[in-house]
Amino acid sequence: MSKTTINTLVYEQILDVIISLDQEENFMSMFYAPNVKVYRGVDNKVKLQFKNRDQKRLSLLDRTATVILTDKDTGTAYLEKTVEAVDADRGLAVVKLTEGDLLNLDAKYYTYAIKTITGEGETELGFVDDNYGANGTLEILDGVYPTFTESTTEDFAAGNTGSAIYIDPHINRNDAIHTAQIYFNSSYTGTLTIEGSLSPAVQGLNNDDFVTIKQIAYTNQTAQDTVNFTGVYSAVRFVRSGAELEKVVYRP
Repeated sequence: MSKTTINTLVYEQILDVIISLDQEENFMSMFYAPNVKVYRGVDNKVKLQFKNRDQKRLSLLDRTATVILTDKDTGTAYLEKTVEAVDADRGLAVVKLTEGDLLNLDAKYYTYAIKTITGEGETELGFVDDNYGANGTLEILDGVYPTFTESTTEDFAAGNTGSAIYIDPHINRNDAIHTAQIYFNSSYTGTLTIEGSLSPAVQGLNNDDFVTIKQIAYTNQTAQDTVNFTGVYSAVRFVRSGAELEKVVYRP
């Protein structure tokens, strides 16, 4: 019998953040500011240790802090998250980047900055290296954890041609796998046609915007059926040929 051991290493990402109002001379000790790596499909926590220029821990009792995420190339701000104090007196905090926060962000490098507000309302920059660099690098990685997407139910309330279900092709990319669970309320003989659209429109699609992805024929079908298909589409809809096909539960 062979035995395989998989070692799993769990690390905390801890960043030193220096708060200093005096930049005339630089006596801060050299420290290394690593890139932050976060993963789509899971909540991520990054710890922050706030210090002054003498490397002494800086109290957060009279400060609030936020982390701002911007596009590295365009400078567009995508996300601003409030830092939560873990031990405010010792300047230890955590920022949580949830699965939902990262859902619509591409997997690539971003720039982050840390801003603090004093009790008097003054804004302070949080420096992330000893050269008074206020910008750090954050990398979003894709494909490590699956992203969850809620199912959509098509009950054909408006007729045998279902409504357009708009999806996000930039999230699914070329690995998109679609699942449809089909339910019948009595014996069904007929077809279910799955149609997709490549139009970039997010509403108001016409019949001409859809093409047939797959058509399934049923004869005296009563048991539930599952259909899988692949492809990157901006919208999907379902067309039945008879009311005995009760509903389709779809997940992109």
